Amino acid sequence: MTVASLSATGWFDVSHAGSPINYGGMKSFGATAQARRPSLIIGPWTHASFKQVAGGIDYGPTAAFDMDGYTIRWFDHFLKGIDNGVEREPPVYVFVMGENRWHAEQDWPLPQGKPTKYYLSSRGQTDSLKGDGVLTTTVPRQETAVSYTYDPRNPTMDPSTRISDYNGHLDGAWDTRSSVSDDAVLVYQTPPLVSPVEVIGPIEATLYAATSARDTDWMVRLVDVQPDGRALLLADGAMRARNRDPAREGGFNAAQLSAIEPGKIYKYTIRFWRGTANLFQAGHRIRVEISSSWFPFFLPNLNTGADNLAMVNMSEAIVAHQTIHHGPKFPSYIVLPVIPSGSTQQ
Repeated sequence: MTVASLSATGWFDVSHAGSPINYGGMKSFGATAQARRPSLIIGPWTHASFKQVAGGIDYGPTAAFDMDGYTIRWFDHFLKGIDNGVEREPPVYVFVMGENRWHAEQDWPLPQGKPTKYYLSSRGQTDSLKGDGVLTTTVPRQETAVSYTYDPRNPTMDPSTRISDYNGHLDGAWDTRSSVSDDAVLVYQTPPLVSPVEVIGPIEATLYAATSARDTDWMVRLVDVQPDGRALLLADGAMRARNRDPAREGGFNAAQLSAIEPGKIYKYTIRFWRGTANLFQAGHRIRVEISSSWFPFFLPNLNTGADNLAMVNMSEAIVAHQTIHHGPKFPSYIVLPVIPSGSTQQ
């Protein structure tokens, strides 16, 4: 491409990934200088919605965005040559939730973001909120492991079941409290934060895990726990065990090429579908939730190793016994792009 491009998406848009991927692709491979300076806007929105309220959370009047007006202004310059200053504005605008402010930035991901590992740690019990799972920035000194049972016939329910017109898209920062009451969900969280932590950018998790099945799913969620107990989902990632090999990911023969051995510990690197921009305020907790299902947002994996025809061949489903490892030898963790204080523009 030789022309300028403008991409816009929301933190809760299930199609979110395409916009930052397009931004990066144009910046790297655009055929002209103009094409290599793309524009990107990410707000606290759902799919094709630019309102200030999402999922019942009001992000303030500045979150409402006149996308039609901005697009017309953008086209006025790049198609009609009108000198309205749009080409001199910062190329990236991101809305930071928790702070409820727009940040004007020079690139995506933000170059000032510091990839910070938050390690999963436990003394052996992390199932639901009854456990002792901890997130810490230091590597656990001892090797520990926690287990849970995943039954495809009784999957972990996502909170969308409260939405009468659920259409497959996120409607905002779901409150996950109803889901973590399930013993098939592992919970790791920080103590209440003494000072704010700002996270802006893509997210990735690494799990050292084993399953008794021939195939299964691993799902990781990042959650902002409020002082009143609300647990607001920010972003999530999912990986089918047999698709763990990046070289074969997405291939039709992945089931045969990347078969897993039951009981063997594998390293799974899970890139979240959506990044986030969130200020975890003092008094809040950073939480990671792990499960092997999240229904109906994802169909349950039958754990058989065959093609997943969930809801069709549920009679073939196999119960899987899952184990997550943590410690110096098997350090499971999530990587959060932490922004140093005072390094962003508003």
